[in-house]
Amino acid sequence: MLRAMVGIGFAGLASGAAAQSGLVVALSFDKTSVAIGETFNAFITATWSGPFGSYLSSFSVDLIATGPYAQVNSVDTIAWNNPALGFTGMPASIDGASVLGLQAAQFSLIPPFTFANPLFVTRINLTSTALDAGVLTYSVRTVAGAPAPFSVTGPGFSDPVVFFGEDAFRSASIGFPTPGVLGVAGLGALVAARRRRV
Repeated sequence: MLRAMVGIGFAGLASGAAAQSGLVVALSFDKTSVAIGETFNAFITATWSGPFGSYLSSFSVDLIATGPYAQVNSVDTIAWNNPALGFTGMPASIDGASVLGLQAAQFSLIPPFTFANPLFVTRINLTSTALDAGVLTYSVRTVAGAPAPFSVTGPGFSDPVVFFGEDAFRSASIGFPTPGVLGVAGLGALVAARRRRV
């Protein structure tokens, strides 16, 4: 059933691709640097240009972390997900900071739709496990068996689904200082505090 619905989107791809463009799926963090054991959040939003009433119709990616700096604690349910399409809105699996098989959809056959633009997709909560200094960013790849990472459709059933590739994704970065650096910084603050008391 799901494959049949996806096929409908492919039918109008060639004619609609030029009309709807400029999709940016962005991952941002609520902090710029975190210490070992500290929790932080990543947020995914989508923004696009297109005809009035167009909406993000599907989101299907593996989010691949650049290194073993953190562990995912939870991924929020995608509020606009339509379970009738067979997507759960939750990842298939979690591998450290990577989130695999994150899929959700809303499609013109099964209303209602969320038309917000920009659209909040989901929040990922993580805990820092970094033992060395480094920077965490994300890249995406297509989930096996899915047509493309992101798609947008127009305001009516007759409008085609426009599929976008990995180049629509933009990731912020977050830094992880070494325990030694944190210790030296803490020691400096302690010495400064003692000097002020004297």
